[in-house]
Amino acid sequence: MKKLFLTLLLGTLVWATGFAQTQDLNTALKFIKAGNTLREVKQYDQAEEYLNKALNIVRNKDKYWEAAAYENLGFLYRDQENTLEASRNFAKAIEIYHSLRMSMSEKALTQLMAGLKDTEELFAGIDIGSKGVKLSIIGVSVSPKKGLTYNLRKSMSINTEPSALSAASIKETAIAVKDLIDTATVKNAVVADRLFVVMSSGLKQATDKAPGKEAELIAAIRDAVKNPNLKIDIISFEDEAKYGALAMIVPELHLSSSIMDIGGGNVKGGYLLNRSKFEAVNFPYGTKAFGKIVKTKYPDADIKGYITGVDAEIVPVREEMAIEMNRRVGLKNRKNVYLLGGIAFVMNTLLHPERAGIIGRPVEVSLEDVKKFRQMAVSNYEELISPDFGKISDPIVKQIAEEDVKLITTKLYNNQDIIAGATILETVMKEYARDGVQKRFYFIKGGDVAWISGYIFKLIEIVKAL
Repeated sequence: MKKLFLTLLLGTLVWATGFAQTQDLNTALKFIKAGNTLREVKQYDQAEEYLNKALNIVRNKDKYWEAAAYENLGFLYRDQENTLEASRNFAKAIEIYHSLRMSMSEKALTQLMAGLKDTEELFAGIDIGSKGVKLSIIGVSVSPKKGLTYNLRKSMSINTEPSALSAASIKETAIAVKDLIDTATVKNAVVADRLFVVMSSGLKQATDKAPGKEAELIAAIRDAVKNPNLKIDIISFEDEAKYGALAMIVPELHLSSSIMDIGGGNVKGGYLLNRSKFEAVNFPYGTKAFGKIVKTKYPDADIKGYITGVDAEIVPVREEMAIEMNRRVGLKNRKNVYLLGGIAFVMNTLLHPERAGIIGRPVEVSLEDVKKFRQMAVSNYEELISPDFGKISDPIVKQIAEEDVKLITTKLYNNQDIIAGATILETVMKEYARDGVQKRFYFIKGGDVAWISGYIFKLIEIVKAL
């Protein structure tokens, strides 16, 4: 009797599950039909709502109807001339049709996708870092021939020292975020759902040490922009480095390269293992963070005493880096190293002002460059910050170099900051070069916003396989 009861109970559960699944599928089909009808009468917002409801029901449950939902979302966005979203949804439908071996549907959508206009969509990213707030406006386009491409349309920053977490710096940071949002949306016509605000891992590291300050900063920003629901993502150091690697390193060099970003709050980096996996490393010793450690332990030191403190405090940092970097095989065995961060920009600008016009392309740097950079910061600072512009023949490049040096000396770093940053940079490069494959180091001007394009790749889910 007990066995009979269990059998009947099991059968009832199976029937109920099947009935529920059938009901769910019927509901999804009704949503797809409603979505298409609403699209035909140009009720686009409601159409999108119903099609997404259908997609949420069938996703990972019924591959055919999942593809159909993506396909119809593609038609919806096509009708709105939103090529980027149309391409994204058509591409997902094509991928599923291919897996189901539905060649006719796959071919038809591929041809349809090829006929879409190759138009550009503007995205904007605002990065709240430990040193300041950065805006990047990126034009993203999708075409059947080129795939996903992007161009940096505008980049600017406002240095407000967010990591100080004082009342003044929090207020200044909130105002800076508001100004950059206005620059993106009002002056450059970036629509609201194409703009995102992110708190960097370096700033998160600082707020974790000051209870309540993260919430205070976020509240101040939302109050300044008059939007209590403004979404502010907090990006991990792993993702920050991964997105930078995806965007900055060309795909054919992904598996022979690593990246290291010496920021104001931390040093983060690593290397791609495949499309989605990234082996990351992080140290809480960015330029500003390390300098703060030294100043805290040597509060009354003059510049000579500060240098002595830097030499002493770098010892445990070097030991920690050696242990962690030795654990990451890719940091030792990959020959190309891409350097990011403010201190790498400062070194390239001050030692090689003739390179000021090279933006978005790698230039090679050497350990000898770094040693010279640090030595001049320690013993001949005035000469370091006064490079010879007379050797630059191109007047445009000369102007860029002069503006870069002015930015460094008036807004970015002072002598102590550069000594601290140069010491960290030299330590990182020496650990890279200690053993393993011989390394070649590269710096890319503008690479400090590279992670934003990688973040966009994630958002629109069209990151190409390695």
